[in-house]
Amino acid sequence: MDHSSPITSVKKLLIDFLRSKEEFNHVDIRGSYIKVDTDLPLKKPLITVSKGKMLTNPMFFEDYIGDEFDEEEYQFIETRGRELNLYYDLHIWNGTSPKLGGETEIERIIEKLQSIFDFESNAIPSVTFFEFEEGTAMEDPFEDALFHARCTLHIKALWKHEFRYDVIDEIEPHGEIKE
Repeated sequence: MDHSSPITSVKKLLIDFLRSKEEFNHVDIRGSYIKVDTDLPLKKPLITVSKGKMLTNPMFFEDYIGDEFDEEEYQFIETRGRELNLYYDLHIWNGTSPKLGGETEIERIIEKLQSIFDFESNAIPSVTFFEFEEGTAMEDPFEDALFHARCTLHIKALWKHEFRYDVIDEIEPHGEIKE
């Protein structure tokens, strides 16, 4: 995980995780919202993961996790962390065509997502799928021949950051001390 940008990093981990699932071989999964000009009509169901929001909770002892000494770099490394609560919107899109499965296929995808998030909650290191809220599949009010469901995923992730401090092992005099 890129700890300098956890919300983007966890989103990428989530997308890669969903793409690795055999259950979604027939589904296009991406991190950008649907583009009406280029994506429609859909050739297969689509899941888009949009950026959500992030809330943090301090862990303990003012976020201090520990420290160690790196002998090669001759530095102390102090690690601090926080538990992050990340919320992402998962939009599931499908055409009304019987070939694509329409609204029924969206409901099947939602059931598969629920199952994955329930039974593989710790599948990604430092990330826990905490709560999945199902959306209802309905016709998109802005586009004909398109079904859409919006679901919300709550993820807990451990954010860690290292602080490196140089060690001074000797003091060199600069100039002479006068008495």
